[in-house]
Amino acid sequence: MSHARCNIAARTNLAKLKEAALSVYAEVQPTREPVAKHDTFDDVLDFCQPRTEEIGGPPGSDSWYFQQVGSWAIVGDLGLLLHRNAGALKQLSQKLGTEVVVCAIDSAIEYAFFALYAGGQMKRQLTLEDGEYEALGLPVQAERGRPLVDFSEEEAERIWTSYGLPTFEYNPEEGPFECLALERKG
Repeated sequence: MSHARCNIAARTNLAKLKEAALSVYAEVQPTREPVAKHDTFDDVLDFCQPRTEEIGGPPGSDSWYFQQVGSWAIVGDLGLLLHRNAGALKQLSQKLGTEVVVCAIDSAIEYAFFALYAGGQMKRQLTLEDGEYEALGLPVQAERGRPLVDFSEEEAERIWTSYGLPTFEYNPEEGPFECLALERKG
C-alpha cells in the first residue's frame, strides 16, 4: 500500500464537496493560505505533510486534498482524522443528498476502515484496528457472495475500488489536486 490516508468520496463536484465538508467539520477552518493546485500526488504530499500535526506539522495544523475522479469528488487527509467524526459523515451525506463512501488505510499499523453513509445514516462500517475486526450495518454490494470472516487493508481497498474509485495500492497518478491548509479550533 502507499501512504497512509483517508479518502471520502461523493457523487458531486469539488466545489460542493469542499463547501459541505468545511461546514460539517466545524472543528477546522481554512488558514489564510490560498488553495494550492497541483498536478501530482508527490506535490500533494509536499504540501500536506508539513501542514498536518499528526505527521509532524505544527500543533493545531491540518490539511486536506481534493480530487475529481469521474462523477466522484474526493476529499482526503494524511492525518487519518476525517473518517473518525461519524457525526460529520452523517451530516455530509445528508447535506450532499448522495451516498458518501469512506476508506482509510495505514499499512504501518495494520489499520483499515471502510464506511458507507446515506441520508444522514451510517449504512455500513468495517474497521480493523489493533488486531480487532468490527462490522456494523448491512453488507454493501461488493461484499455480497463473499463471506467476510476477517477484514483487512486489502478488503477495504477492494470494496472502495468497487465503486469505481482509485486504488490505495499506490499513490494517485491522475491529477489535478487542490490542497487546503487548515487549523484546528481550540
